[in-house]
Amino acid sequence: MSDPTHCPSPVTRVPPIVLAPLQGVTTALFRRVFQRHFSGVDRAMAPFIPTTTGRLPPLKYFRDVLPENNRDSLPLIPQLIGKDGHDFREAANFIHDELGYPEINWNIGCPSPTVTARGRGAGLLRNPEGIESFLEAACAGLRCRLSVKMRLGMERDDDYLALIDLLNRYPIVEITIHPRTGRQQYEGRADRERFADLKSRLRHPVAYNGDIVDAADGRAICDRFPDLSSLMIGRGAITNPGLPAAIRVGTPEAEACGVPALARFHDDLYDAYRGALEGGAGPVLAKMKEVWNYWAAVLPEVRRVLKSRTLPEYEENVARALGGGTPGTGARMTRRVG
Repeated sequence: MSDPTHCPSPVTRVPPIVLAPLQGVTTALFRRVFQRHFSGVDRAMAPFIPTTTGRLPPLKYFRDVLPENNRDSLPLIPQLIGKDGHDFREAANFIHDELGYPEINWNIGCPSPTVTARGRGAGLLRNPEGIESFLEAACAGLRCRLSVKMRLGMERDDDYLALIDLLNRYPIVEITIHPRTGRQQYEGRADRERFADLKSRLRHPVAYNGDIVDAADGRAICDRFPDLSSLMIGRGAITNPGLPAAIRVGTPEAEACGVPALARFHDDLYDAYRGALEGGAGPVLAKMKEVWNYWAAVLPEVRRVLKSRTLPEYEENVARALGGGTPGTGARMTRRVG
């Protein structure tokens, strides 16, 4: 649903579009396949790597951001999650020095209860002193650029007011704001008035993330905030992979992502996971079902797909779910959930 309070202008500046980090979904393999099939996205942010106390995370945690796994893919910004600035600095410097990434993102926006209960992600937003201590330690000797992804707060949508001065004191290259609280997770609507207030108080470049559901809505955000440093899209781009390009083009017709195009993307992704994952059907089905959870809002017969237990059963149910579209019918993949 588009923002009813704003009418897009005829000429819209669309900033770089970033594919959001979605744990379990936007993997290196997913990003490579997505890039082959759909346009409009300029770069991606990788799902977070957790820092570990007093040492580097195990090397397996870095597999998703290894350069060899990201060739012919979207330019990538690795992301770390943690509450100790020293641990963050050491992991970020390792990623910079050994893997060659010039920018690392710090996640203080993840709303998962298993994350926030440990005082990480959005759980840290209730602790301004902890954020200040983190930034003081992280920025001392950090050899890469630092960006931040955050929410309005953990419990309250004005928690950010206690963070403005300390955020403005540190050399952060971009702050991506998802205007919900951690407690909300993804319920309710993203609060764009609170976003506007927070953005106006920060001295850093600011990116918008949250509830971009169609092209008109994305362009309305760009019109209202013409100096955005980037526009981050997650759930909307998975549900409708044609959305980023549609925001750039700005016409309703561009938003159509026909079922045949989606089927080709699915088949490529499915083949890639079958070739890359070990352990039989289980890991492959788990990865594919993560994607199908987003398509459930726009395709029929998804319940059968999600209940599939074997690859032949899965393939049969996928054929049924994707068989409802006929080439040339203009079947549309548009997100219809909040």
